Amino acid sequence: MKQLKFKNFKTFLLGFLLIGLLVVLAGCKATPAQPGDQQNNGQPNEVQTGEEWTKEKIESLLTVKDDVFKITWSPDEKKVIYIMQGKPEKQGKDEAYLWTVGQEEAKFVRDVSPTTHGFAWSPDSKYFIISEKLGDGAVNSIVQADTLQVEAFQPKSIGIPVWSPDSTVIAYGNESHEYGTNWGYLEVYQIGAEKSEYIFKARDYFYKVQSWDMEGNIAYTEININGQETKKTVQNIRPSISGVHLGDTKEQVKAALGNNYKETPPSGETGHFPEQVYRWDYDGYKIFIGKDSGKVLEIYAESPKAETNLGIKMGDPATKVFEVYRPKYIEPESIHGGKIYGLFKVEGAAALFFNFDLKEGQTLEDIKPDNKVIRMILTYPEIMDDSF
Repeated sequence: MKQLKFKNFKTFLLGFLLIGLLVVLAGCKATPAQPGDQQNNGQPNEVQTGEEWTKEKIESLLTVKDDVFKITWSPDEKKVIYIMQGKPEKQGKDEAYLWTVGQEEAKFVRDVSPTTHGFAWSPDSKYFIISEKLGDGAVNSIVQADTLQVEAFQPKSIGIPVWSPDSTVIAYGNESHEYGTNWGYLEVYQIGAEKSEYIFKARDYFYKVQSWDMEGNIAYTEININGQETKKTVQNIRPSISGVHLGDTKEQVKAALGNNYKETPPSGETGHFPEQVYRWDYDGYKIFIGKDSGKVLEIYAESPKAETNLGIKMGDPATKVFEVYRPKYIEPESIHGGKIYGLFKVEGAAALFFNFDLKEGQTLEDIKPDNKVIRMILTYPEIMDDSF
């Protein structure tokens, strides 16, 4: 009888323990690993699977980690890019991760330099820039957030680039130092393009871009060789004379000036042009178009109807020209010596030269406020056999 009771007790005890074990197992949930653990896609382990992965929850987990830094949220607050300190096997590299609100797993983006400057999201939250230190500047990878596809072109810059309001273009300053000559560049790069384009290219000047507003104004700092800084704004445009821009096609020239022109074919000589050119002679205009590129390389205007995109017309006084152009643009120093008064470095790394009604024997230094514009030339410094 006692033996039977003992067996019943053992059976009861084993059943109780088994039920308890099942309850414990049912209450346990898998916990992800620390950020940076690629086996678990980089998410922290403090939150139980099944909980809601909100922005606040993700941020609270990332901000308490000493080895997580450069935490940068997208403008729509649905994604966050961050860096996790790399493991010893990474040989000095850190790891970048992208975590989307509502998802349990962060995505590994790629290894990054430990001297990464930071990230910059596009306003529409579709792209982000990884800006990594390169010498005194940076090299920038543009990544599509949904696919993690990287743009083939990687712009080099001083500082982190700035996005346009429509998320299609970035602007940035860059510089080079070759053969004892210092060059500064204000560049723009359009997503999907093969290369960047210049807004400004100047000897002994440097550019730092701060912002790009909804009106299209790019705010930047211009720094001369002596370190003097000037705050300015510019737009990503191409200057023009009577609606014709450098880089225009033949059809665009016809749309602006019409079909009444005389064409002079290439002569076989290039002169200072980078290629042989066609010359189209209109009444008061000469348009030089590259034979191979098919693009406008120089505009020469003496027509009474000629007008720049900023409203300067033929016959306007020098005082008006200088009031409009000097606050925005540089009058450069020629490599042949002397400042070139009346010539301005304009967008597109171009040169806009105003000629005035000077008397015979007078020089550019003799321009007076009441001298009148008699000629406008929109070209490139190289075509003028100069470098500035």
